[in-house]
Amino acid sequence: MSSDKAKGTIMDARREFYFSPILLILSVTVAMSASPVFAESADAIASERPPVREAAARYGQALGVAEVCFGSKITSKAEALPKSYSGAEGETFKAQAGKIFDAWLKVKSCVRQDDPNQCKIIMDKSCLAAEAEIGPKGSAFPGLVEFASH
Repeated sequence: MSSDKAKGTIMDARREFYFSPILLILSVTVAMSASPVFAESADAIASERPPVREAAARYGQALGVAEVCFGSKITSKAEALPKSYSGAEGETFKAQAGKIFDAWLKVKSCVRQDDPNQCKIIMDKSCLAAEAEIGPKGSAFPGLVEFASH
């Protein structure tokens, strides 16, 4: 194996090692559990509230998607979630949503001088995963974000 080829392979492995934790953080913290489909209205959300940490994680994910993913926006269903929790649950909600949103901001501010395309790839994969989980036909918590047609 030539020295240049070996060097390229090592660099590729380092990139994978560096970016895998970011994707893992987003995947694990957001995909805590697959939830059934929840009702659309704010009243129905309040009566069929999901566990606070899960709802907050999905809300933080929705905020992150709106910040990072081109053509996305949060829905009224997402906007109603924080209003469903008050007191200690409300504080837990804010803290958990903040953690997830911060993870998305780290993805957005990704800078790789040696290969800036890696940052774009991570953002694109994160946006696709979020659409599959919390988009209109999401598998975990549908209807929190809308995406412009691709």
